[in-house]
Order: sequence, then C-alpha cells, then structure tokens
Amino acid sequence: MKHTAKSLGFNTNIIGEVCIQDASTLEVLRKKKNAIHPENMALAIARSLSRNDNGFVYMMSFGNGGTFLNSSNRIIFRSPNTLGAANLYNPTYEVIVDAKTEGAPQTNSVIPSQSPSPSITSVVSVTCILAANEPAGQQVASNLTNDPNSTFFFDELGLKTADGLLLSHLIFTPIEKTANRAFLITYTLTISVS
Repeated sequence: MKHTAKSLGFNTNIIGEVCIQDASTLEVLRKKKNAIHPENMALAIARSLSRNDNGFVYMMSFGNGGTFLNSSNRIIFRSPNTLGAANLYNPTYEVIVDAKTEGAPQTNSVIPSQSPSPSITSVVSVTCILAANEPAGQQVASNLTNDPNSTFFFDELGLKTADGLLLSHLIFTPIEKTANRAFLITYTLTISVS
C-alpha cells in the first residue's frame, strides 16, 4: 500500500494592542492597535521553539520620532517600522519587562495565557509601569515645556528581544512624561493559529 505524504500548513495571525493609562487614576491616555514586524516576530517564535535565549519579549522601548509637525503645524504620523533591520525612529528610553531578568522591575511582567478550550488563540500580556521618577531628568509637571521634540514627549513604543530585535512598533499622538505621574502600559499580543 502506498502512502502519500500530505503537507499540513497553518496560518498564524498576531494582533497587538496597547493601552497607556495614568497609573494613579487609570485614565486611558492612548489605546490603539499596533504594527507587528512579521520577519522579526517569526524569528522570535522560531527562537522560542528552539530554546534560544533571544526568543522572548525582553524590553519595552520608548521614543519620540514617530510624529512631526508639518509647515501647517499639523501632526504627521510616520509609518511603523516593520521591515528589515528596524528600530524606533528615535529611541530615547527602554525598560526591561521580563521579570525573570535579574534587576528588572518586579512591577513589570510578560504573561502568556490561553483562551478557553478548544483554543486556537493565545494571549501574551506585557505590563510595564513607567514610574514617576523615570526617566531621569524629566520635567516636574506638565505644561512647563511645549516642545514635542523633547526627550520626554513619547510618540512611539515597541517590544524588543534581549538582543534588540524590534517585534512591534506603535506610533501615537505624543504624550508628555513628567515626574508628577506614572504610566501603566498594557501591551497585548493576541496570537491565533488556523
């Protein structure tokens, strides 16, 4: 009897969504879906399956190069970097979110979960608290500077592996980070296989 090998394939879909809140009041400052870097995410998944040290979400990177003002003083959003050797447009601050890393803030975490059975969907929740005292050198309170190019006006963020591979990139209307408030960022990756 002859057996014919049949190739079984499947499709993977990853959707990222970010919610940035004031950590004290839980006011939602920004909430939107973000772009995934397909090449880098596929490489991270392959690394994870082969137990490679650089196959997991390690840090959240913040930047201020995702937007600019045009000659009419209108805010222009750049396209997310999701091809090739990508990074944020202007990374200015990074926070380790992998709580298993020595010295990482214990308020941060990367937690997987699975939807109810039968499931083809899993979720990775990345939580990061950007404390009131970070980054160093920020303004004491808002409205002291109106410079959207200031280091502390964030308008882009992304998730990275330990070796700096950009997995996702979100660009949003700038938010000023000041020492009188902390941010709670919840970055959800919903992964489905069909």
